Amino acid sequence: ALENTKKVLHSANVIFNKIFGKIIAKIDEIDPSENTKQRVISAVVLVPLAVYAICFSQSLFFFITIVITILMAAEWLDLIKTAQDQKKWRLIGLAYIAIPMYCVLKLRLQDTNIMLWMFAVIWTTDIFAFFSGKTFGGAKLAPQISPNKTWTGLMGGVAASMLIGFLSAFMFRGGIFFFVFFSALLALIEQASDLLESKFKRIFGVKDSGNIIPGHGGILDRLDGVMLSAPFVLFLITFFSDKF
Repeated sequence: ALENTKKVLHSANVIFNKIFGKIIAKIDEIDPSENTKQRVISAVVLVPLAVYAICFSQSLFFFITIVITILMAAEWLDLIKTAQDQKKWRLIGLAYIAIPMYCVLKLRLQDTNIMLWMFAVIWTTDIFAFFSGKTFGGAKLAPQISPNKTWTGLMGGVAASMLIGFLSAFMFRGGIFFFVFFSALLALIEQASDLLESKFKRIFGVKDSGNIIPGHGGILDRLDGVMLSAPFVLFLITFFSDKF
C-alpha cells in the first residue's frame, strides 16, 4: 500500500510539474520578466493556503488575519516615515487598515461562500487585468498613479469578474443578474482600491510597500484590492441579505 501511495504521489508530482512548466512557459511568452514568474510562484503557494483557511479553519484564518494586520501596520509606518504630519497619516493608516480587516473577519464569521466569492472576484480581476493589459496594451488608465494599468486591462478584469458572478449565482439566492452586476461593480471597486494604494506610494515616492512576498512587494501591495472591496461586500450582505 505504501509503494502504491508513493507511485501515485510521484505521478501527481510529474503531472503537476508538467502543467506548471507549461503555464510558466506561456507566461514567459507574454511577459518574460523574472518578477512575473515570481508572482505566479508566490500565488501558487499562497492561494491554496488562503482557500484552506477560508473554507476549513476559522482559527487559522483569524491567526493569518492578525499577522497580516500587524505586518500592514509596520509597512504603513515605514511608508509614511518621511511625512511631516505623522499624526494625520497615522490616523489615515489606522482607518485604511483597521476597517477592511474588521470587515474581512466579519465576512468570515458570516459565510465562507461570501468570502470565496469576494476573493475569487478580486483574484480573477487582478489576473485578467494584468494579462489583458500585457497582451493588448492600449491607453493608460491612470498614468500619473499607476503607469502600467490600461483600459484594456480594466475591461479584461471586469469581463472575467462577470464570469465569476455567473458561476457564483448558483451558490446564492440572488440570481444571475444580481451576481453578474455586483461582481462587475466589485471588480471596479477592487481596481479603484488598487489605485488608492498606488496613490499612497506615489505620495511618498516608493515603488513597493515592502518586499516580503517575492514578485508582489509587501502585504499592502498584495492585498490592496481588499481594502475597499471588503467594506463594500459587507455593505452588500447587510442591505441585500436576502440575496445571499
